[in-house]
Amino acid sequence: MPDSTVEKQDPQNTPDAPRSPFAGCLILIVMAIVVLVLVTSAGYSVKKQTDAYKTFTEEAPKPAPVADLSKHDAELNSLVNRLRHFDHEIENKQAAEISLTPLDINLAFAHYAVFENFRGQLSFDTFTDTHVSGVLHYPFRSTSELPSFIRSTLNIAARDNNLNGRFTATPLLTDGKLLLNMTEIQSNIGQVPEEWFAGISRFLISGELEQKLKDDPKNPPLLLSKLKKITSLTLKDGSLNLAYSPDHTPPSIKQESDAMATKAKQLVALGALIFILTMILLFIVLSRRQKARKKEAHSS
Repeated sequence: MPDSTVEKQDPQNTPDAPRSPFAGCLILIVMAIVVLVLVTSAGYSVKKQTDAYKTFTEEAPKPAPVADLSKHDAELNSLVNRLRHFDHEIENKQAAEISLTPLDINLAFAHYAVFENFRGQLSFDTFTDTHVSGVLHYPFRSTSELPSFIRSTLNIAARDNNLNGRFTATPLLTDGKLLLNMTEIQSNIGQVPEEWFAGISRFLISGELEQKLKDDPKNPPLLLSKLKKITSLTLKDGSLNLAYSPDHTPPSIKQESDAMATKAKQLVALGALIFILTMILLFIVLSRRQKARKKEAHSS
């Protein structure tokens, strides 16, 4: 009689089921699609950016005027002497003020090496009680810096991109930094897109001083230490006025921000307290009304 016992197979000796190549191909296809989407998006972004340049920039640079020191000997000597006197008064902790005209600022840019990066980029011609204005030249990156195969693929012409025009700005002194906040930039051609304006709307005039401080923290620039002591910056009668008072502290946005944050926290805490007290009062009123209704129901 044949043996009906079924022989059990060892799982370890069971051959693996053949794997389908479809899963691996699918992964490769998905990866290829992702790479294609990323490359296409990057190409579209570059193309859009370079096309945007053409709407508000010019190929030819038109640098802002640089003051000719040889024609302003008297004005330059006056500026240097006034700055020295102002510095002397600060060192002796005596109240002092200096008024700077647009010409004074332009001469400072042309004379002092620390401002050399602004030569040909900014030139001032008008100071009012609310803002300053002048000529602006801002060179963006040239599309010729792109690799040739990218330019040929995306049909991008090699061109320089220079923003030439005028600006209106508000000067600001805070935490020892001299800033120029652009409120308007008028290009010689077209209109500066908002996203581009946001990227260049703030000029750190004391930026070179900050960089020198980072490069050599043990020897901070003398001018930077002076800026940190100035207690006010105002615009009045066609001049930019810097003042120092030993009885006042230099302006600081950080301190103002911290004060506003503290005040906001206090207002939030006060609002929470008022809300809690209001809820308690509401609970008491509702409880009393409920008790009064029950009393009336029993009495009837």
